[in-house]
Parts: sequence; C-alpha cells; structure tokens
Amino acid sequence: MIFAIVIVALTFVLSGALHYTIVSGAIRHLSAVSYHRGRKLVLALCVSGIAHIAAVVLYAAAYGIGRALNIGELSGGASGSAMDVFYFSLVTYTSLGLGDIVPMGHLRLIAGIEALNGFLLISCSAAMLFLFMSGQYKAEEQ
Repeated sequence: MIFAIVIVALTFVLSGALHYTIVSGAIRHLSAVSYHRGRKLVLALCVSGIAHIAAVVLYAAAYGIGRALNIGELSGGASGSAMDVFYFSLVTYTSLGLGDIVPMGHLRLIAGIEALNGFLLISCSAAMLFLFMSGQYKAEEQ
C-alpha cells in the first residue's frame, strides 16, 4: 500500500505541475501575440489538450510502475500492452469509466485519484480558458 501511496502522490503533484506549466506558458505566450481571437482560442484549446494527454501518459506510466512492483494488475479486456494501459488511463482521467478494463489490487487507488485529478485539471483548463478569452487572465511575471 505504501508503494501505491507514493506513486499516486508523486503522479498527482507532477501532473498538476506539468499541466500548469504547459497551459499557463501557452496562455502567457498567446496573450503577448496579436493573433485573431478565434485563432488564439483554437491554439489554447490544442495546448490544453496536449497538457491533458501528457497527464494521461504520466498516469499510464504510474500504472506500469505499479504493475512492475506487483501491487496490482489491470484485468478484463486488457492484454497488458502499452496501448491498453494508455486507453485505461484516458478513460479513467476523463471519468468516463467504461469498465472494460478493471484495476485490481492497489492500482485501484491510482485509478481513483487519477479520476479526481482529471476532473480537477479539466476544470482548471476550462477556468483558465474562460479567463483568457474574457481578457481577465493576468500572467504572473516571473
């Protein structure tokens, strides 16, 4: 159980930091350029999607590490391939939860936290995009 807690804590923090870095950096850059408003929105949406995919890949790696440490397994329709693990991570991150692949053992903790983290990061993206498009987003000077 300790391994699962350490894996999920690190993955939660890293995915949040990764998401913030990617999305806020893109918004800071887009705020400074003189693109058409619609073009800025499309670019911001694409970058936001890339940030979410990066977080999904991070969680897929966490499942791989968990499986390598023998703290759990993915059962059901999964053959154990990297694509199956990525698919399961994507379905979990978006809280879609189809149920064709099911986590066993302590991987259930990672899956539960991933769903929570996905919900929070998707909500953060929506809020940041809203503020950006309404002109209220003020990029922090570093």
